[in-house]
Amino acid sequence: MAMIKLTQEGTRNLEKELQYLSKRKKECRNTAEKEFIHSRVSEIKDILAQSITWPMVREAGCYVEPGSTITIEDTVHNERYIYTIVHPFEADPREDMISVQSPIAKAAIGKTVHSTFTVRVPFGEDLTYTILDIQNC
Repeated sequence: MAMIKLTQEGTRNLEKELQYLSKRKKECRNTAEKEFIHSRVSEIKDILAQSITWPMVREAGCYVEPGSTITIEDTVHNERYIYTIVHPFEADPREDMISVQSPIAKAAIGKTVHSTFTVRVPFGEDLTYTILDIQNC
């Protein structure tokens, strides 16, 4: 299986969840809940065993890749967005962390600064963005 790349925060969050669930499993009396906890503990252990953690130091990058933090601008409304492209386990749009499987990430990966890319929208006009900055780990 391919190596999973996680941010330091993502690794830390999974480790905290693992500790919490391990304590919770000892206190739990409900069989269904115990089964869920056991399953989730196994899943987290598998993820951590197959993962590497990206370093915190980020440098200007040549092209967008998983782990990149990108600044993009909507070419129609001139609105800027900053996203970090992460593994689906870590995706949290509220924190501007988008999955490598998201439409924006899929369209941006492999592009360079000043490149323009289009995101297909099921209903409505396609969205076009320009990459203003790329920070890679």
